[in-house]
Amino acid sequence: MMRRRSILNDEGASARVNVTPMIDVVMVLIVFYLLVGQLALDRRAAISLPASRTGVEETVQTDPIVIGVTRDGERSLNGDAIELERIEAQISGMLARSPNTPVRIRADRETPHRFVRPVLNVLRDMGIGRVELVTEKQP
Repeated sequence: MMRRRSILNDEGASARVNVTPMIDVVMVLIVFYLLVGQLALDRRAAISLPASRTGVEETVQTDPIVIGVTRDGERSLNGDAIELERIEAQISGMLARSPNTPVRIRADRETPHRFVRPVLNVLRDMGIGRVELVTEKQP
């Protein structure tokens, strides 16, 4: 036979769990992650892409490997700063986990070619045959 035990306070009413503080915490976490997500998008958008009339619209199948190159020559891999010497090791690890991941380069429209060429050389030396250059569609 199962025994039931109730928790009674002095007046005889049963105690209840107040979930309002928990809901407040969950709402704060939701707002926090929305803000962080927006900041991540803003950081990624710091590159003004070159315009193009041709090209294919992006179709999202898997998350691509995105290499960013700023006009100052700073490089990033999926939004995190990286040195040229580490790009090969990082991309090799990513491609080992997911071999069909597309590799894209987001270079600022004012970036000199001397900053983009070393990245292309690293990708060529790795045997990556297809590299997508990201542009903005011009009307």
